[in-house]
Amino acid sequence: MLVAMGVFGWLAWTSHAEPGVGRVAGSRLASVAASSLPDEQYELLARFQPPHYTPLPKAPKAFQSAMALYDAQDYAGAASALRAVSDAHPDFAAAKFYLGISLLIAGNRISGIQELRALTDAGESSYVESARFYLAKALIGEHDLQRAQEQLRSVIAQHGGLQKQAAALLAQIQPS
Repeated sequence: MLVAMGVFGWLAWTSHAEPGVGRVAGSRLASVAASSLPDEQYELLARFQPPHYTPLPKAPKAFQSAMALYDAQDYAGAASALRAVSDAHPDFAAAKFYLGISLLIAGNRISGIQELRALTDAGESSYVESARFYLAKALIGEHDLQRAQEQLRSVIAQHGGLQKQAAALLAQIQPS
C-alpha cells in the first residue's frame, strides 16, 4: 500500500511537466507496456468512487428504496434490490446502470461487467457513456485491456463529460 501511495505521489509530482491530457497522476504509466503492469497496478486503475445518484422524480418506489441503500453505501443490499427492479422493469436503464455499479463496488466484478455490458449493448440511453467508462474500469481489473481500450475509445468518441478521464485512462493502459 505504501509503495502504491509513493508511486502515485511521485507520478502526481512529475505530471506537472507533461502537456495535454497526460496532466493527471499516473499518466507516466503510458510508457510502460500494458502487458508488463503488475497485478497491483491493474487493481489501482480499476478502482473508482461510485457515481453520485441524483433522484429521478418518476422512478418506481422500489428503485427509490434501492437507491437509498446505494446512498447509504450498502452496495450489496442495493444490488439485491436493484436486481428486483431491473427484472421488473427490463427497459429501465437507471436500474441496470446502478445495479452494475453496485455489483462492482460490492466485489462481484463479473456480474457487474455483465450488467454494464448489457446496458451498453442495448443501445442509446443517458447512461451509456458512464456505463462504458465503468465497464472499462472493471475490464482493467480483469486484465482485459483490449476490451477496456475499446470501451474507452467509445467514451472518447462520444465527446461527453467523461472524455478526458477516458483519454487519460486509455493512455495509461496502451502499450507505448
